[in-house]
Amino acid sequence: MIRSLLSVIDEVDNFPLYHLPPHPPPQPYVPFHLNLEDFENNLKPLGLLRQDVLREMKSSNQGIWEFKEDIGKPDEAGEFHSEIVCVYFQESLLQKGVKGISQTMAKVVKSWKDQGKFPGPLAGWRNELYTIYASPQSSGLYQGLDENESRMVGPGTFQNVAFHLERAACALFGLATFGVHMTAYEGEGRDMKIWMPRRSKTKATWPGKLDNSVAGGITAGSNPIETMVKECDEEASLPEDFVRRRIKNCGVCTYFYITDDGFLQPEVEYIYDLPLPSSDSSEYIKPKPHDDEVESFALLTIPEVIEALHSGDMKPNCGLIYVDFLVRHGLITPENEPNFLEITWRMKRNLGVATPSI
Repeated sequence: MIRSLLSVIDEVDNFPLYHLPPHPPPQPYVPFHLNLEDFENNLKPLGLLRQDVLREMKSSNQGIWEFKEDIGKPDEAGEFHSEIVCVYFQESLLQKGVKGISQTMAKVVKSWKDQGKFPGPLAGWRNELYTIYASPQSSGLYQGLDENESRMVGPGTFQNVAFHLERAACALFGLATFGVHMTAYEGEGRDMKIWMPRRSKTKATWPGKLDNSVAGGITAGSNPIETMVKECDEEASLPEDFVRRRIKNCGVCTYFYITDDGFLQPEVEYIYDLPLPSSDSSEYIKPKPHDDEVESFALLTIPEVIEALHSGDMKPNCGLIYVDFLVRHGLITPENEPNFLEITWRMKRNLGVATPSI
């Protein structure tokens, strides 16, 4: 009997499919916008808020957010109770632009960390900033700018930067985050072999698990290819000139992950392939650990990779990236994977929250 790889996708894309804007998000989540107009215009939100985070935002609110309430539906006794249907920034803060919002959000989440709130995500504090995006149609992106002032833009042509936020805090607000993942391989077809690392046992997240050949988060001010080149050096000792000559951009994968403690992580991963020269070539370079994030590398056959995918020994999102690789290279097909259609569209799902655009 064929062992489907759908379970690999289910493990990381585990937030149920839901009606996208203009429909409201599934209960009990509340959309988080730049301003009220974005909510009223049915634009994609910045993120989705849990009820416990919403309560903390209300208690921490000093000139930061507004909370739009609605009467809602009657309960079993026929009583009506107001409920929050949207959270958005106060006008005075929006006028301060990206820098002002970023500074304010930094103070809030640092205060929560210092008070021991939300220890699950905030225990992984990185001192790294991620870029948070709003819908490109958001009027809030242009508040606080005079007619001669240009917008702060993100990497490339992305002009819809809302603010920057500590990496570990993004899941509190259900914000989209972005990374790069690369598969380094030798050979072609069924004879192909893939370089698979094992994460260091001292890693704060997923210690000792199998990983993609090289991967990393995109910090504020960087772009996908620059991040990829940097991570190739730091994690796999692959020189910049070698990587730039051989690397291939292969699009993106998306998935919506719920952490074990229930926080939302909609994620976008920019995907790369790195075909290595033959091992008998003078240009041959194999990945090897450089920093303390990787314990070791192993060169696996395709059957060994598929076995690893079924083993439960892999960081969940990395499993999805390997499945995407195997599909793109014709190694997973409609003929050998009974859930081929669901697997392929689940790896490219619409997240329902704002992402980079122009």
